Amino acid sequence: MNSATAFNRNKCAAVRTLVRKKIFLSIGRTLRISMIAIAIAFPAFLAQAQKTVIQPADIANLKRVETPVVSPDGKLIAYTIDTPVAAGKHRDAHIWLASAGSTAAAHPFAYSGSAEDSPAWSPDGAHLAFLSNRPNPLAGEAPSPYHFSLAPGTNRKDIPAPKDAKSEHGSKLEVDPDAMQIWWIALDGGEAEPLTNLPGGVRAFKWSPDGKSIAFIRTDTDTPEEHDRKQAKNDQIFVDRDYHFDRLWIYDLASHQARPLTTEDLNIDTLDWSPDGASIVSRVSPTPRLDDYWRVSKVILFDTHSGAILRTLEEHSGYAEPTFSHDGLRIAFSRFTSRSITDEHFVKNLADGAEIKLESKLHGTVREMHWLGSGSHLLVAQIVATHSELVDLDTSTFAFTPIPGLPVNCESFNVTQDGLAFSFVGESPTESPDPYLWRNGQAQAVATANPQVANWSIGAQREISWTNPKDHRTVYGVVVLPPGYQSGTRYKTIVHIHGGPEEAWMVGFNGNWYNYATMLASHGYVVLLPDPRGSEGQGVGFTEANFQDWGGGDFADIMAGVDYLIAQGISDPARLAVGGWSFGGFMTSWTVTHTDRFKAGMVGAAVTDLYSMATTTDISPRFEQSYMGELQANTPIYDRESPVRYAAQCHTPVLILHGEADPRVPISQGEEFYHALHFLNKDATMIRYPREPHIFREREHQIDSLTRILAWYDTHLGS
Repeated sequence: MNSATAFNRNKCAAVRTLVRKKIFLSIGRTLRISMIAIAIAFPAFLAQAQKTVIQPADIANLKRVETPVVSPDGKLIAYTIDTPVAAGKHRDAHIWLASAGSTAAAHPFAYSGSAEDSPAWSPDGAHLAFLSNRPNPLAGEAPSPYHFSLAPGTNRKDIPAPKDAKSEHGSKLEVDPDAMQIWWIALDGGEAEPLTNLPGGVRAFKWSPDGKSIAFIRTDTDTPEEHDRKQAKNDQIFVDRDYHFDRLWIYDLASHQARPLTTEDLNIDTLDWSPDGASIVSRVSPTPRLDDYWRVSKVILFDTHSGAILRTLEEHSGYAEPTFSHDGLRIAFSRFTSRSITDEHFVKNLADGAEIKLESKLHGTVREMHWLGSGSHLLVAQIVATHSELVDLDTSTFAFTPIPGLPVNCESFNVTQDGLAFSFVGESPTESPDPYLWRNGQAQAVATANPQVANWSIGAQREISWTNPKDHRTVYGVVVLPPGYQSGTRYKTIVHIHGGPEEAWMVGFNGNWYNYATMLASHGYVVLLPDPRGSEGQGVGFTEANFQDWGGGDFADIMAGVDYLIAQGISDPARLAVGGWSFGGFMTSWTVTHTDRFKAGMVGAAVTDLYSMATTTDISPRFEQSYMGELQANTPIYDRESPVRYAAQCHTPVLILHGEADPRVPISQGEEFYHALHFLNKDATMIRYPREPHIFREREHQIDSLTRILAWYDTHLGS
């Protein structure tokens, strides 16, 4: 019998006993009141009794809501629903349309046997453009009713010569059938039409302000010579050479022609049009290498006619996408701090270069910035402690006003030009992420992507805080309680640690493959989601407080959180387990080698040897250098903070999970830890997942890994 079944049966018996006592205490008025109480209590109890315990497949089968965008008039929301499929099946992602004020009106709008995503409204709201890999009539041999060609003078070596250059229907290019191309569809009806047909497809796009053009980012493909060489298996790779760059292109809707805008070897990461359409601001990295993409970028202004660089606005761009204010006078962007661990957010006045720093007024962690209306107002989304906040920041006066009426967690904002409405993805502890619309001071879900969640047995969540006794720093976290939690009863507890380390757990649904706290709680566990130093939510200083200190202050922060739950009478000190993924896996491997308080550990895609990690990861060298300093000069620090060095001190049973195709934290990291424990006759089990990168993609592997994790905890803490 599992714990949820036992609890429900005990609760049923308790209710029956209470009913009997009330009925036989007296008659008359007392009986009448008791019967009313029964009538009220029983439906609520039965509703709880009918709830289902969340299983791993339930989590893996959740549909994902992505990129909600609001129409220019603020009345419609277009968004993507991505439905998980079995491994090897075509992606099942399609664009839906919903109306303000009614969740019942949501319906598929761009739907085919292939995938559609990234919806974007034309400035006049008459068309919706999107990306799709559906069969493209522009790619066929037969004449197509649609038009597409390259602008005269286009000379890209990776684009094959057209088979029939004189065709009245434009150039017919040899294109990968799975490549995403730009399509559009009229809002008032008709079929979707293809706009592009380019090798390599399109990665991202954005309408020009006048609606006459679309700027897009396309990745270089192999030249004919490279293609022929690979076909002959003469396919050696020269490391850090022969890059395929992401470049800017412009598509002209009147002529149905595309032309490359940036031709020099720069990697275009983002794009945003100036209001007059004369320039595009982009975050640009010197190569497509991931480490360069994240940590060696500039903010550059390009001329939309010639592609010439007009101006470099920032030499050390942070993560944020730079964006123009609607009046064209300002740009919002971010800049890395001197340690390059995190970034700070700025608004620059283009006329005189004057800047304001958002973090001088906002004390959380800025996640998104979007301009409101035609003036100086900026919509800023930030994490504060373990919840999200949204503020209207007047960049001319530096005054800010909180935006009310939002769900507990929200992200992926899209704002109308007039600033009167915006869409976003919202969630709560009991509601999975859904598309929302905010207008007239209120937010409302416009669709329900996963109605089955209403039948799940979900516990309550609390934002909590505690103090690290060593340095008296305040730490925040989320505690997820099992359904039917009873105060005064101690529960078996899982400490689930996030990745990053620049990341944060937040109050919210917390029910996905990476963060399955809601599932664990449904099975009777208390789950602590700590945000130790190094996390987001308490400003730049807190995020950078783990410099050259992985496993020190952060470990003490987490253990102080465990002590807090024990002191509150919530957690059973004899039934504790710990787990996490990526940096959370690092902290787990550190924890089980530095304390025997936990009965089990789950080490997922973990960094276990900082030196070998620095020399094998795809985010080398700057990621670890930002935290630990230059490799050779700080080798003792890298060794000191590597959990594998302390394998002999591990007395905790450990489950190690790792993807074989993980470039971020190579599987050698998991292998090092497993073999170190195995050689020492420690209790360690390792599971390898073929084809999986850092975050698992295949549904079957997601279900298997969650099932193993749950069984591991049940085995060592009792089911």
